Amino acid sequence: MPTNASTARIVTATAALLPLTLALSTPADAAAVPKGTVAARVVKIVDGDTIDVVRGTTKIRVQLLGVDTPERGRCWSRAATARTAALLPPGTTAHLLTARTPGRPPSHVWNAKGVHVNRNLIRYGYGKAVPFKADDRFTSLFRTEQSKAKAEKLRIWSGRCDTSTSTPTPSPTPTPTPPPPAGTDPRFRTCAEANAAGYGPYRRGIDPEYAWYQDRDGDGVVCER
Repeated sequence: MPTNASTARIVTATAALLPLTLALSTPADAAAVPKGTVAARVVKIVDGDTIDVVRGTTKIRVQLLGVDTPERGRCWSRAATARTAALLPPGTTAHLLTARTPGRPPSHVWNAKGVHVNRNLIRYGYGKAVPFKADDRFTSLFRTEQSKAKAEKLRIWSGRCDTSTSTPTPSPTPTPTPPPPAGTDPRFRTCAEANAAGYGPYRRGIDPEYAWYQDRDGDGVVCER
């Protein structure tokens, strides 16, 4: 069936938009991810500086290199964990640059948008910079970022605890004040308030209002004017 002019215009327009679509699907900061990284899928955030990833069919626990976030139960620990979860949501891609050491070495981690997670945690006060002698590629940078966080007194450098992570103490339920007996004057919090409203004095054994206030001098009269 021959292609008419209208169909040709649609095909041409679609082809013109294709490079733009591809550009939008590429992370804006992809160039920030250094060469030599290995892609893995995030499956769990253990805490602020520890994540679980999967490469192929292998699950790996990754310690973030050069940063130490507060341990569980300490001030800012939940905030640090939440920050890492926001930067590395489970199911997304993480780019790992593993330290040049044997065993199970720690790693630098970039997220799918090219954000260096280790550096980000230090820059915004979620963790401390910890030198790693076996791999010091970012040690100087991390120290600079930590100095900025300290100067701005961010989170762990603020001198206070993250109150949002603690269980608030519930306010005590106030005891309701019983209504005054019928035929008495209004009940006030203090004699000063009663006097200001034009009430008082009250005598012991005569006025029921006497029991509402403190007889400081013991003379049997309260709320004297």
